[in-house]
Amino acid sequence: MQSLYRAISYGFYPGSMAVLGLGIAHFNSPVSVLVWTIFLCGIVVLPLLTLFLFMRLGKVSDIFIFQREQRHGLYVLGVVFSALSGWFIFCENATYAAVWSMCNMVVLFLLLIINFMGYKISAHMAGAAGLLGWVICLQLIGWAFFITLLLVILVYVARKGLSAHSHFELIIGFCLGLFVTFALASFLLTYYGFSCSFV
Repeated sequence: MQSLYRAISYGFYPGSMAVLGLGIAHFNSPVSVLVWTIFLCGIVVLPLLTLFLFMRLGKVSDIFIFQREQRHGLYVLGVVFSALSGWFIFCENATYAAVWSMCNMVVLFLLLIINFMGYKISAHMAGAAGLLGWVICLQLIGWAFFITLLLVILVYVARKGLSAHSHFELIIGFCLGLFVTFALASFLLTYYGFSCSFV
């Protein structure tokens, strides 16, 4: 069972949730190769390379369960990479992809602030719940909603099964990702005059 929990944690981490969100945005507005490249580099590739580098240097002992203090450098660089990618995408065009990119950056920034305050919450849950908030904001109440909800449940069970977080840390991560993403995405989509429904 632990192997299954680890597989879920590897497969459905915040970066993969972000990519799924960009894929959903792609169905409603064109996403250029440049935007995909910037997004993947800033949200997935560079953060993962940083994580592996930290592990190689012995700064992080375990990819799943490491001390709060060990997250500081990773979160700071993650926010920097995410902010740069979000800024470039907004410069490219204010599209659904740009809104989703900004939501990811803000949630990650809040995770960093909370971590520096001495608290630990689940980034995995924040990422999965953020995707759920994005789906709800776009009014995709159908197969996309139920599949995303299932992903959220799988991530919750896996992270708890690995003893990576307490129920409280998982619930706070869920609330952060869901409500911040939904509120920010709703505001930005309305501000830029986008439709909040794919139907």
